Amino acid sequence: MNKLNLSLETLILPPTGNGAASTRPDKVRDRSGGHAKRVLLVFPPMVFSKFQSRQTALFPLGIGYVAATLLQAGYEVEMLDCPSEGYDTLVDIGKDRYVYGLTEDIIRKRIESFQPDVVCISCLFSTLENRMIRVADIVKSIDPDIVTVCGGPHVSAFYERITRNPAVDFCINGEGEFVTLELLDAINGKRSFSSVHAISYKSAGKLIVQPRTSWIQDLDTVPHPARQLVDMDKYFTIGKTQGLRLDGAQHPRLAQLTTSRGCPFQCTYCAKNVTWGKSYRTRSAENVIDEIEQLVGTFGANRLAFQDDNFTADMGRAETIFDTMIERKIPVTWEAHNGLGVNFLSPPLLEKMRASGCESFTIAVESANSPRLRKVRKPNYIKLAPPIVDKARELGIEVRGFFMIGFPGETLDEVWRTVEYARSLDLAVTAFAVVTPLPGTVLYNECVDAGLIDETTIDYEDFSFGGFDLQLSEVPVDQLKCVRKIEWLKTVFLDREGNFKTDLQMDPQDMIEELANGMSLFPDNAELQSLHAKALAHFETKGLADELRAAV
Repeated sequence: MNKLNLSLETLILPPTGNGAASTRPDKVRDRSGGHAKRVLLVFPPMVFSKFQSRQTALFPLGIGYVAATLLQAGYEVEMLDCPSEGYDTLVDIGKDRYVYGLTEDIIRKRIESFQPDVVCISCLFSTLENRMIRVADIVKSIDPDIVTVCGGPHVSAFYERITRNPAVDFCINGEGEFVTLELLDAINGKRSFSSVHAISYKSAGKLIVQPRTSWIQDLDTVPHPARQLVDMDKYFTIGKTQGLRLDGAQHPRLAQLTTSRGCPFQCTYCAKNVTWGKSYRTRSAENVIDEIEQLVGTFGANRLAFQDDNFTADMGRAETIFDTMIERKIPVTWEAHNGLGVNFLSPPLLEKMRASGCESFTIAVESANSPRLRKVRKPNYIKLAPPIVDKARELGIEVRGFFMIGFPGETLDEVWRTVEYARSLDLAVTAFAVVTPLPGTVLYNECVDAGLIDETTIDYEDFSFGGFDLQLSEVPVDQLKCVRKIEWLKTVFLDREGNFKTDLQMDPQDMIEELANGMSLFPDNAELQSLHAKALAHFETKGLADELRAAV
């Protein structure tokens, strides 16, 4: 977790839990009597790098869980998912970045229409901090008495600094379902603010930080996300999900879900601890099956995406889930593109995964250099991965891979060792990330301590895996970015002999966009020029060559 840099103006109060009088937050008027009943949950507009990432349309699970918890407690709740509702609104904000989502004018009108007492704003990625604060500014310009609450992974790493912003009344540190309920009770005069853990706020010019004292141990007590508050068909229609689809132009009715929180490991580049804590917690198999049947029966989903940090880490629970899906003949296929631990996969489990509908999953090997893996506390899957990939391929499961290049001190030889290893696996997609010290990670703190990151000048919109420019390794960042892009394109478009995959079942427009992005970034690269020539020859037979030429 990020260090707390406390000044004389900062006051940390432990939760009392006894309802004793507490320091009242600044600018939060007394609502004793339960007058704060209407809560709006907002996912702000999304920022993405033009050539390095893609637009997506994903149901926001985080605020969906909070919304469901508040509905269950009797609050009037609405959700505002700005990226998906305003998916077609794309604005160039410079530095090859775009923001997409509802405009500020529409956000303002939606807030005015609902007339909330409290607005909770999510910040899932560091790149969205400015968008989150802008939503808070809009709220306060409409009515300063509306309470603003910020939460999410980025906020959990920087709650002190973000709480100091004049437009922010409260920050929640870590998972927010029941903390939000406790906070609303305090706003409504039903308990003291000092009895609410995992929050921070301002009082009499001082910052009050109430440390987190516990995590939700029984995840089955958290209701399923409130998907009924949004138009799920919009996500299905847009069809832009996590990762590039290789299964054609059709848009599956794909819905995301999570079945666990956290991960058993403590990799120094992962920020999961600030959101979920250090332990690995799971929902019961029965609870997961209930949600799957709801997604299929109520919302018409025909494909699922498990978003867990490590879905199969409890292999016995995973096996029970797969067995039940098979026994009940649930008509759905599924994928797990967030990355599965190779040591939590086995040939028997893979067979049950396939029988239950698994079409695709990603393994997170990260590096082919054992010393680098030890340094960042990542489990070593170098020898374990090949037989797992071979077995999955034998079963007809698409396997993708996550790899990282540019670790602190990493040499070019080490980078190429990882590249060659990734090539040897013959994966459907090889995704290389340039090592990025995400806020809330040990790696981030190490970079701050070493003077590599100046928190007074850093632009958190720079924190994307393909667009980050901090020089950590011995390899120039531009070279790492080039390797990242080329290897991704080669695994997607070329077979092992280097021929263009004429049987690739991708949406032609996606193919053209990705090829054009590569050429736009590195027009003088010989490998990309060769790939582009092969693509043109292929598209000549499809009548799309002119379209590809125009896109570059």
